[in-house]
Amino acid sequence: MKQKRWCGMTAKMGTMLSGVFSIIITHLYLIFEQKHLENGNCTDISTQNQRSFRHKLSNFIICWSFRIILFQSFITMIISFLLLYSVYAQIYRGLVIYSAWIFIYEAINLVIQIITNDFNIEEVRIVRWSGLVCRDLLHGFWMFFVFNYMQIIYKSQKQGNIVYSRRMSVLNGETPRRKSKIISFVHHYNTR
Repeated sequence: MKQKRWCGMTAKMGTMLSGVFSIIITHLYLIFEQKHLENGNCTDISTQNQRSFRHKLSNFIICWSFRIILFQSFITMIISFLLLYSVYAQIYRGLVIYSAWIFIYEAINLVIQIITNDFNIEEVRIVRWSGLVCRDLLHGFWMFFVFNYMQIIYKSQKQGNIVYSRRMSVLNGETPRRKSKIISFVHHYNTR
């Protein structure tokens, strides 16, 4: 059976490239954000005595934005390597974990982008927003391959379990005993 191709790639190849893309783009994003967020300190924040939870949360995100990005980038790298291994070993859960994490990762990046937007000069804001939009669009493109390969793995595992459960139900829970044709042939001639 010939595999379907989209943009000249199979679902497996596109999923592998999705993992490689995530590793590379996370590394580039980390390098870019290090320049603009690492030096940001909390002295730029107004010191008004506002006690609302929203204000405290935004101050926390502003002060710790680079550390948050560093932590989630480290997790993204690990999960991207998990994706590569999951494609190799055909592990369905690894693909599900990757696709869920990418949505969480991009949502956190969007929140950090919105909250820290006022602390950058306009040119940097434009570059950061265009980078976020391009990265989100490309993650969406690669998710198409991940979802298709996830569906292929799920169907193949489901079919494998059906065959196994049929075998078990026919034999009333006993495992089938298979004899080699050579052994039965030798046994046949030894009894004569």
